[in-house]
Amino acid sequence: MNKNYMTYPLKNMRITCRYDEGSHRKHCINVTNGLVDYPIDDAGIDTGRDPIYCPCDEMRVTNIQGVGNGYTNTIWLVSTTDVVTPTFTGIVYFVLTHSNDDDLKNKKVGDIFHRGDIICYEGTDGATANHIHFVCGKGYCDNWKENSNGAWVMVPGEAKKPEEVFYIDRSFTKELWGGSLIWQDLPKEDKQIVGTPVHSDPSKDQVEVLIDHLNARMDATTSSNSYGYVKKGIYDILAYNQKEDYLWVKIENFWIATKDGWTQVVKKESIPCEEEIQKLKQALPQLIFTCNQSGKYLIYLEKGKKLYLK
Repeated sequence: MNKNYMTYPLKNMRITCRYDEGSHRKHCINVTNGLVDYPIDDAGIDTGRDPIYCPCDEMRVTNIQGVGNGYTNTIWLVSTTDVVTPTFTGIVYFVLTHSNDDDLKNKKVGDIFHRGDIICYEGTDGATANHIHFVCGKGYCDNWKENSNGAWVMVPGEAKKPEEVFYIDRSFTKELWGGSLIWQDLPKEDKQIVGTPVHSDPSKDQVEVLIDHLNARMDATTSSNSYGYVKKGIYDILAYNQKEDYLWVKIENFWIATKDGWTQVVKKESIPCEEEIQKLKQALPQLIFTCNQSGKYLIYLEKGKKLYLK
């Protein structure tokens, strides 16, 4: 990405509780002492423990609580540089709650995460089912305080609603249920166009990119950084990698995911080597038949092709 956008941190968005629902209402509704934040719960695809990825170029851990004591496991992170959000540009904080002990026990204040790094996973510490509870906002944050409703909210910093802080990168996040919140898509015009298409060459494995917004990834994974969008056209395939339910192919210095409708992979033609052809020519007896027109001659031949029999 050319700009340091704040993007939604899960691959599968399935919001099970908004900031104005259930116990979350205590965080922001009818608060008299001014201490508010706007948490949401996300349970991911609900077939396990989805990872939570670093949502911007770089974030630093400012506090960790809960591991080995009575508090619910919580990790605080703050961006090291200004981040572009749908409503402001500046330092951003991001706080995650309910991960299991194993996720946080080896992490410490000062740890650095980069875009696409896994911070932790959904968990059940202080919860009855796997999910992640998170809040976000503008500025620095490394603590919590109890508000007038008895809810523990994250301080200091200026609390923001998640849809005011996160863009959705549709090439990364699938919106299974967005909680009826109005999410903004990652601006497409900012992504650079990369790649130099080549001519079709039957002697090489090649792939044709059919769509405008296919990400060029640093590595063969959807969590890897994107160089931008790949220009439509044909490219030579340099390597293959089967991963994350995709067949990835390396073209130039980046990887793309292949899928029907996105790409078309064409394998090189199998051409007999010259040595084998000479052996066929020298074989006795032999018949060389030149096809003058396309048609069925027990074996279907294209015009101009030769058939060697021995």
